[in-house]
Amino acid sequence: MKSPSSPLVSIIIPCYKAEKELPEALASIHSQSYSHWEVIAVNDAWADSTQTIIENFSKAHPNHRVVFEKHFQNQGLGATRNTGMSLARGELIAFLDHDDIWEPHHLEVGLSQIQKKNGDISYSTVQTFQTTPLNKAGLWGPTPADLAQFPQTLFERNFITPSSVIITRSLQNRLGPLAPMRCCEDHDYWLRAATLGARFVTSDTITVNYRTNTEGKLSSKTELMLKQDIEVQKRNWYSKAFLESSKRKGIANNYFLLSCYYRSQGMFKSWIYLLLSVYWYPFSFSRALKFLYSSWNPLKA
Repeated sequence: MKSPSSPLVSIIIPCYKAEKELPEALASIHSQSYSHWEVIAVNDAWADSTQTIIENFSKAHPNHRVVFEKHFQNQGLGATRNTGMSLARGELIAFLDHDDIWEPHHLEVGLSQIQKKNGDISYSTVQTFQTTPLNKAGLWGPTPADLAQFPQTLFERNFITPSSVIITRSLQNRLGPLAPMRCCEDHDYWLRAATLGARFVTSDTITVNYRTNTEGKLSSKTELMLKQDIEVQKRNWYSKAFLESSKRKGIANNYFLLSCYYRSQGMFKSWIYLLLSVYWYPFSFSRALKFLYSSWNPLKA
């Protein structure tokens, strides 16, 4: 789909250890029903065939602008996406991680949501998988309760996957760059967008396949992600878009998850994080009982 009035979409692909999965991501761009796009791929200082793969993709798509950039020092996802956005020319920006795969109507559905609902940022639930999209592992996204209480629930947990997001250039200009963090910079970005009063729109149509088992996937680094997410929540503590109860509940939940993680590792400090969770937001009696029960019965955890 393309017309003279169709806005250009800049597709930002951060790449790290990308050569194995990147061709599938690019193939899903090639298959898009919406054809007015450009690709900005940024290699975050990893020596592999990523540049060759992008150059071959560019040759196969002479009517599209395809840009390759490389960091000479590893800087993390936030900085890599920032480099991509600084090179973008589109009126809209779409994020696609190098190991994820779009359905052919992804851009068309996202743009339609933005245009029909006068949105600033579109997103959706994603289908998770391990080896191929046919190997479905589950769904990840907002629950009906999350949507009913949005944006309060967004502070409590990040249910927006970057590869599902399309954002207007006007909102991106207001937000500025992502925080130069190793992970959870996306959650910080969404919270900052909510603070600015951005209009989030979502669709019931699932158009993204999110791969869960690649070598460099940060989602496998539980301890780091939980600690970084607590940092993100505290950085956004003074936002007036969120109730204090939502802020406390979100931070407490991350401390509780850290406590459970340390308990699973047999670490005594799990009790410290359990107390921190109680300090931030006294949780339900049933959840406390579950924690205590699993502590004494590891096989039940």
